[in-house]
This record gives sequence, C-alpha cells and structure tokens, in this order.
Amino acid sequence: MIYVIAKLPCHEEGASKLADWAKGEDGFSVTRSHKGFKHIELLVGENNKTCWLYEQWETKEDHQAYLGFRMDNGFEDFMKEILEDEFSLSYLTNSGA
Repeated sequence: MIYVIAKLPCHEEGASKLADWAKGEDGFSVTRSHKGFKHIELLVGENNKTCWLYEQWETKEDHQAYLGFRMDNGFEDFMKEILEDEFSLSYLTNSGA
C-alpha cells in the first residue's frame, strides 16, 4: 500500500470550494470508484487556507492513473482557480515501526 499526501496552499475561498467539491457528485465519490483506492481525507489547516489530501492506494501507479484521469477531466483548471501557490505531492510507505 502507498500513502499519498498532497499539500494544497489555497486562498480562503479556494479551501471552501475544495471542500464543497470533495462532497459533491464529482468529488470523493468518483475518487472512491477508481482502481486501487483505499482511503481519502481532506484536512484543513488552522489558517483555513492550507489543505492536505491524505490518501491510501494499493499502488503508486493506481494513484497516478487516477491523477491522470482527474487532470484530463478539468481538475487542473479547478486547481488553478483555488490555489494561491504550487501544490506538492508526496508518496510514502509505512516503515512498519
């Protein structure tokens, strides 16, 4: 299993739009239907602007296929609208500790 953490530095209105999108019909319900999906959470920082996506996927390739699907279907434009800086994406594995 792979863990994915995405840091999304949104403007305040952008963080709210991201939360609304996640709850909507094109949001996490679509994410949950993709091959290899295990878990997703949207976390919001104390500043009500910075958001983190915490995800679990079977493989990195499953997540990258999903991300490609999203980018091909308008999510990149949505991200440009809500972000005030570049987003970052990290892939992690459990150390077993």
